[in-house]
Amino acid sequence: MANLIIKNGTYLGMLFSLDDDVTIGRAQGETRKAGTQIYIDDENISRNHLRISANENGYYIEDLVSTNGTCLGNTPLVPGQHYALHDGEVIQLGETQLLFTDLDADTLFNRRRQSAASADTAFEFNDEAPTLEVIPGRQLQQEASLIIDASQLMQDLQKHTQSDLPKDEDLVKRMQAMVQVSMALGATTNLEDLMAAITGQIFKLFSGAERAFVMQYEKTKTRLLPLSIRYRDKTGYANEKIAISRSIVRNVLDNKQAILIDDAQGDLQYGQQESVMNLAIRSVMCAPIIYKEQVLGLVQVDNRDSGSAFCAEDLQILVAVCSQLAISLINSQLYEEIESLFEGFVKASVQAIESRDPGTAGHSFRVADYTEKLAMAVDRNGSPELKTIYFNRNQLQELRYASLLHDFGKVGVREHVLTKARKLYPHELETLKLRAHYAQACLQERAYRGLVEKQILEKLTPLQFKQEKQRLEKRLIREKAHLQRFVDMVLEMNEPDCRLDELIDVLADYEAYQFESIDHKPQLLLQPFEFSALCGAHGTLNAVERKEIETHVSHTFIFLSLIPWTSQLGGIPDIAHAHHERMDGSGYPRGLVNEAIPLQAKIMAIADVYDALTAGDRPYRRGLNSELALDLIESEVKEGKLDENLFRVFVESKTYQH
Repeated sequence: MANLIIKNGTYLGMLFSLDDDVTIGRAQGETRKAGTQIYIDDENISRNHLRISANENGYYIEDLVSTNGTCLGNTPLVPGQHYALHDGEVIQLGETQLLFTDLDADTLFNRRRQSAASADTAFEFNDEAPTLEVIPGRQLQQEASLIIDASQLMQDLQKHTQSDLPKDEDLVKRMQAMVQVSMALGATTNLEDLMAAITGQIFKLFSGAERAFVMQYEKTKTRLLPLSIRYRDKTGYANEKIAISRSIVRNVLDNKQAILIDDAQGDLQYGQQESVMNLAIRSVMCAPIIYKEQVLGLVQVDNRDSGSAFCAEDLQILVAVCSQLAISLINSQLYEEIESLFEGFVKASVQAIESRDPGTAGHSFRVADYTEKLAMAVDRNGSPELKTIYFNRNQLQELRYASLLHDFGKVGVREHVLTKARKLYPHELETLKLRAHYAQACLQERAYRGLVEKQILEKLTPLQFKQEKQRLEKRLIREKAHLQRFVDMVLEMNEPDCRLDELIDVLADYEAYQFESIDHKPQLLLQPFEFSALCGAHGTLNAVERKEIETHVSHTFIFLSLIPWTSQLGGIPDIAHAHHERMDGSGYPRGLVNEAIPLQAKIMAIADVYDALTAGDRPYRRGLNSELALDLIESEVKEGKLDENLFRVFVESKTYQH
């Protein structure tokens, strides 16, 4: 009976027995198994994500057309196809890793108990000390001064032609392979690609090698971490408990010795170890990876064929490979540090820009997330319109940085424009309200002054004075109501989502309304710029302010163009520059049409619009739910503004779900 074990997260170590065919999908609650269904609490897993079935030949896995896909080791599975499962392989679905093992539960329990004492290590050691065979002369205590100059070696080999090869042609061919090792290691800075390159070249160098693995040594934690485990005849097979003795590790790491065991099975001590017997290991080489006196890790190569034992010459070549690998590992670490530093700069820059407008906080990070997910979904999509589209790791990184920085140009927009929540600024609205109160006070002052003057001139009787005062006060009440109606209407029209068609004609009645100020000069109740702002049909911005906001795209392009991007990231300025362009030419800043807009910018445009519509309540409007937002975007698609195929993938893949 086989088992699945959760390797990470809250349910680390939970075991499921595979006593029948099972389907794995998303849980509604806790992770559990019910009948033939395993439910896992992971929102990135589909409801019916994958199936594991068994027959007389073993176990098989099938992706059930899941949204985010399934990986076996580092290999993505093609939906609907069956893949054989081997002991020790890791299944990646969503954020969850499942270890497949064909060991029964009792054996697993015993092995866990035996390895508990060494839980601080990343893999299991064998405690028995083997009889070690170090190559003659013990000349392999590798110091930094023994690193091979690969460029000089390549030049020397290039001087030879096929006609003047020395007698030992096999040695020359292997040295030529060493040049290929140097070239392969120098061609990548990505750790995953680096490991694939080194293990691939090891199998070319050593025809008898069946397995190769690279371990990284963390001196501060005194532990080894597996970077790569590969079999010659098992592509992508990278997960297995490693057979290696503590004595080998101590010699390799502490004494910086490269070790050769030419017959592990024949050794009285080493050959009796359970892991060696299970793997039928015959010959083993293990060499340290050293850079400037520092041990970075080790490389082990072994085989099971008694007729293919490694020799001293093989070990010397492995040491040379480790010397080249040391430099590449250091370069990879430096590159990762630079990437991490740049990533921190980008995030800090985005955080600084978004702090100017708390209402849009998190927008750039969410857009980057949506954009990257949509790009990966488009990459996986097999429809005729999109099947030729492919994004590699560098292109996805380029798109992610462009998305994070797409609004960086808002640093050039005045803050009061950027955060404007109503059609009138608060101080403008307050001034308008005070003017209405002032108009009421002026009307009242003028009316009572007139009553006093009439009393002086006409000598009104008390009854006449009272009647005249009552008529005056009724008129003032009407004037006050008229002005209050004006204020109420202004407050309503000041909202960005008001119905202008119902109010604009009424406001026009006040456009020419004048009152006499306290110094007897005529004054407009509603200023022309106020009337224009309140009658604006698009959100809270007037034409000038909208133009200023739109300039943020050009500011972004100018800023990003000043950065000396690497060749892999060189498209960032152009992608960010076009994220407000629309396929019908109605976008800005350049009015690009369809094919002139970069595909990455079309992807980002959908993500940007969706987040703008669904983001939490902003000062000028409430956030919409997903259904309403998708309907609005669909209307933009039908008008020819956004790409129909990309939007279809956005909806079908549920990219918009967090």
